[in-house]
Amino acid sequence: MINKYSKAYRPRRRRWLVLVFFIVAVGVLIYLIGNALAIDTNTNINNFGWRLSETIDYGPIDISLLRTDFDDAAMVYRFYYENRPLDISRHHIVDPDDLVQFVAFNPQYNQISIFTHVPVMFHVEHNSSTDNVYLFATNPRYIYDKIVVIDPGHGGADTGAIVGNVRESDLVLEISLRIYELFQQSDSGIKVYMTRHDDSTVLNSMRSHMANTIGDLLVSVHTNAYENSQSAAGTEVLFHPVGLMSAFGNTGRINISNARFAQIVQDDLIAELGTRDRGILERRDLLLLNTATVPTAYIEIDFKTNPAALANLTDPNYQQRVAQTVYNSIVYVFSSEEFIFED
Repeated sequence: MINKYSKAYRPRRRRWLVLVFFIVAVGVLIYLIGNALAIDTNTNINNFGWRLSETIDYGPIDISLLRTDFDDAAMVYRFYYENRPLDISRHHIVDPDDLVQFVAFNPQYNQISIFTHVPVMFHVEHNSSTDNVYLFATNPRYIYDKIVVIDPGHGGADTGAIVGNVRESDLVLEISLRIYELFQQSDSGIKVYMTRHDDSTVLNSMRSHMANTIGDLLVSVHTNAYENSQSAAGTEVLFHPVGLMSAFGNTGRINISNARFAQIVQDDLIAELGTRDRGILERRDLLLLNTATVPTAYIEIDFKTNPAALANLTDPNYQQRVAQTVYNSIVYVFSSEEFIFED
């Protein structure tokens, strides 16, 4: 019989004490790490996303932002030091707009990785008196006055329609990248982001979420298909009369309706490409259009099931003409006094 005074009881009691000590130690460790990389969403900061009164260039620290903006579509921002060990207890992430998903620390590479659900801008400040480093996650809308989001339709597992060995996802990515480059190289003052830069899968809800959070206009690029006939041809732009704007209003900074935006893009494409004018079409069954709260145009350039149209769509010169036309339409909307919100 084992009682509390027997030798068999004592080891069991010690095992319980060791287990309790281990649980407490793990809890303390998790608490310390959590505080070290705490995401501060309640800090008293200004509209620009900056808080500290003192900004100091601290020579020995080389804070290198490996991925800036959204150029590689990763939405992962990595910080590391080249000249000294990374002390995570000294680093604080300030995220008033709740843009950060989670943070990871990689001691092997002396690196902090910040994962976000939309493109962000990071401002870094160092306080020499405390040696604390603050990483401010800032919505690009605080930095740029005009932002357009270009959405290459489909991607990854969703190829869109395939004709021969031509995938819609590849065609629209190529055209979208050309639009992107036109903005990158221009002095229009318009910042451009893309929902994908490669053959990756992007949920439709995330495409509209990105535009709603950081953008003013959203343009989704597609090509049409009709399997039962090779004669179907022409350009059309789809739109939703209001989408979620009925509930949240226009969250962009351009005062234009979806229908008006769609008509401008449609007219410009028809004038440049000479394709059959299929008009603008109201669609209430597309998630992207249903959930957008910024003015949105959903372009169907032409039917790739039509041999002549497919030859055009795969021609780099034709792709550039499409890209230039869409670029021109967007610049016109942003620059026209007709679409400026009144104060």
